[in-house]
Amino acid sequence: MNERLHVRLCSLEDEEAYIRLNLDFIKSVRKEHPYWNYLKLPTEEDMKSVFGEALSKKHEIMMFIVEYDKKVIGYANTWSVYSIWSMGRSFIIDDLFIHEDYRGREIGKEVMELLLNYAKNNGYIRIQLNAEKDNIRAHALYKKLNFSHEEMLFFMKVLR
Repeated sequence: MNERLHVRLCSLEDEEAYIRLNLDFIKSVRKEHPYWNYLKLPTEEDMKSVFGEALSKKHEIMMFIVEYDKKVIGYANTWSVYSIWSMGRSFIIDDLFIHEDYRGREIGKEVMELLLNYAKNNGYIRIQLNAEKDNIRAHALYKKLNFSHEEMLFFMKVLR
């Protein structure tokens, strides 16, 4: 493992960096995938509210900060759900974002390995995630980490 890399649970002190990176990620995803544009583009104030609410739900939502040389360069948004079929908790990786200046260094792979270890060490039965259909680099990473590719479709309906 890279000793310059550190992944830890997010805290209140991370609010500014976490929000900045999330807004960058949201904007880039909306450019590449217009179907996300139905969502209102959150403001910094919106994100502060969401950040505080997410931090308060420690048993449901785990937000991780990725640091490289003590600088925040990314994050992972994850959540926990009880799976009847797995007969235990499932660890869902909702977002994994590494700032573009740090891509191509296998940091994403190391972060995924650390998240896998976190899930194993905390009693999760399985890990699942989604990836955009055209995100070939992510697909290759997940296959390298022995994730299986399941033939499922992602459906979504906006309620508000």
